[in-house]
Amino acid sequence: MSDLRPTSPIRRPDDARPRTATEHVHDDASETRHAAAHGIAPPPSVAPISIDELASVQRDLVTLPVHAGATASDDPELGVLRVRLPGGGAVMDYAALPRWSARDWQTSLDQVAERMRAEGTWPSLIIADRLDRPPGLDRALRTLGWRRISAESAQWVAHASVVPHLDPALRFEAVQPHTTADHEELERRVFGADPSRAEARRRELATALAGGRLRAWVLRLHGEPIAVARLSQGEGVAGIHGLGVAREWRGRGYGTLLATVATRAGMATGNRIVWLSVDETNDVAFHVYRKLGFQHAFGWSRWLAPVD
Repeated sequence: MSDLRPTSPIRRPDDARPRTATEHVHDDASETRHAAAHGIAPPPSVAPISIDELASVQRDLVTLPVHAGATASDDPELGVLRVRLPGGGAVMDYAALPRWSARDWQTSLDQVAERMRAEGTWPSLIIADRLDRPPGLDRALRTLGWRRISAESAQWVAHASVVPHLDPALRFEAVQPHTTADHEELERRVFGADPSRAEARRRELATALAGGRLRAWVLRLHGEPIAVARLSQGEGVAGIHGLGVAREWRGRGYGTLLATVATRAGMATGNRIVWLSVDETNDVAFHVYRKLGFQHAFGWSRWLAPVD
């Protein structure tokens, strides 16, 4: 069989009609000029994110480990959500969504730490700066000797960007429960996951996909997997996570393309808000997602208790 793949790079014809998001309008002229000067599409006129939608984003974010086999349940006695995965460490076994009173918060914090230690887990807490109570909890934790080990910015968008002209050699593949191998292998390479858990990760992904609350994609170029992403279904919101591009294919727009497709998929399934989370130090990612219209929702951080 002859090889019909083009021998020269595929490009959009010079006389092709430009593809623009004509529905994007903004009433702030200075921001529009700034966006145009930096190649950033101004956001459309959409209703701002509501407090209920922010809470849904937060809950979807902190329950992502359920797609890897963890459990998540509200604990009214402790005033937190407990996410548990035996042996999962602070990334998979923690407390979140604290809703404590300004008078008794330290008692509640001590009870959470005591309960987690009794369960054989090092106390770990995720907090969000606009949602969790009491306000200023991050400063209070630092005063008590808790250590912040990560900090990210949750971002939201309520419109989908235009998908650019696609190279015919590209193919988006929706991962099925029986086709997880390539997704798991590339995701493991991109994020440095433990290779000894490869088989377990494939089983966890297959289970999550079969459950219907998770979708995943592999982006292929000439059949080679070059990028992956996941999309979780929350309570009226959808979250993009696990988005990564193979090192040799970075800087060519494939991550942006996959984020755009995932955003459209999230909205096509009935969600007004699509969210993602970015490390606070990742300026490149912030620029990319701003170009796609994402805005800051809240900052969140993960904290570890001091030695008792």
